Amino acid sequence: MEKQIKDMPHKEAWEKLQKDYFLAIGYMYRYMKDEYSDEEVFKYLREVEVPRFKRYYQTFATKLANILEKVAPGQVFERKMVEITKEFQFFIGVGNVEIIELDSEKAKIRVKECPYAKANADGPKDMKVPREVYCKFQCNGYMKDICTNVMNIGISFEPREIGCIYNIKRV
Repeated sequence: MEKQIKDMPHKEAWEKLQKDYFLAIGYMYRYMKDEYSDEEVFKYLREVEVPRFKRYYQTFATKLANILEKVAPGQVFERKMVEITKEFQFFIGVGNVEIIELDSEKAKIRVKECPYAKANADGPKDMKVPREVYCKFQCNGYMKDICTNVMNIGISFEPREIGCIYNIKRV
């Protein structure tokens, strides 16, 4: 007997996939932290993961944007921040990120709820990883290297009780 199954709504499917992705990242950091020094983990992120992201980034970053950045850097920076914030939703969650300040030199982006902490709180006990580990390696390691070395922007993080503020500046 054949039974028709309703499609899962896209947002629900993405949230489930995203939670598993964040748990896997945390578990990877926990394993690496147990086996290697912090410097070796940062080196792996810099030498393996950041170049992978760079290949992805180059597929959606246009050559025109790079040319315009040299001609009208302030205007392009604002546009770039809007596009990057839109892309952050893919990694951080739709509706979970917003620009709270933006001008030609700097931006503040608010992440309403840390997706890593949320996934961790809902995840299996044996896969739990302290939020500090995510902050140290994912945000202050991987994301910082991506922003600095791929997107050519400066970034710092201000963790909040639930979310985080990303302070971004043009470099």
